[in-house]
Amino acid sequence: MNSARSRRVALTTPVATAHGTLRFARHHLHLTGARTVHTPQVTATATALQATVTKQGMMCLAAPAGAGKTFTLHAVLDQHPAWHAIRILPQPQARPSDLRHSLHHALGMPGPPPKDPGTSDDLIRRALHHPPRLLAIDEAHQLSASCLEYLRYLYDDPHTRIAIVLAAGSHRIRALRTSAMLTSRVTCWHDLDPLDTAQITTVIPAFHPHWKTTDPALLLHLDQMWAHGNFRRWATLTHRTTTRPDRTDPVTLLRHLTPRPEQR
Repeated sequence: MNSARSRRVALTTPVATAHGTLRFARHHLHLTGARTVHTPQVTATATALQATVTKQGMMCLAAPAGAGKTFTLHAVLDQHPAWHAIRILPQPQARPSDLRHSLHHALGMPGPPPKDPGTSDDLIRRALHHPPRLLAIDEAHQLSASCLEYLRYLYDDPHTRIAIVLAAGSHRIRALRTSAMLTSRVTCWHDLDPLDTAQITTVIPAFHPHWKTTDPALLLHLDQMWAHGNFRRWATLTHRTTTRPDRTDPVTLLRHLTPRPEQR
């Protein structure tokens, strides 16, 4: 596989289903039995995205690592096919040429992307005129300054009709906030928070049936000691507890799950 082809694969990662549609929301570790829980955090994110699409604005979505940022983003997009979302996962320091390649394929244009940037841009601009689209970029902190400038070019073009959502970890969002060109155009800075203590005893049993009959006090203990409202950590703990042959007690398993948050 040549390097150009590798970049295109890294930039766009669709998942096809038996029905021929594109589904992107996948639970950590492909956890069997895991369910999508419509928490207040998910509802708030959906509301912010709807407003961004309606205004054809630009939104930054931030969340701590493992809080469910990527899953929530794609779960909401899956529920709104009318938004005509274009989903991109850039590799570190992606170049504008990488974005052009990704957009060319995501927009379903025939043949290989033109080698001439001007020709490629004309085709992309034309495709972004109708229907209106939402450009969703995960791990957006990995975009280079030249890529952010290219997004500004597409967003400001009077011929295109797009909304943009840039998703990044809370510890990475500074890379986006330092771009004056970007911050002057962002219409919504939205934070997706981890589960709070009051949600644990209802959300976690709804997330996976393994916890349905678990003592609420034990759920709170596991969250306090290790998970800290983090969905990825809860998925990891659930996977370990349900796949070990001896069904080891989850409290015992905590000793084998490293690093613990307090040891970072």
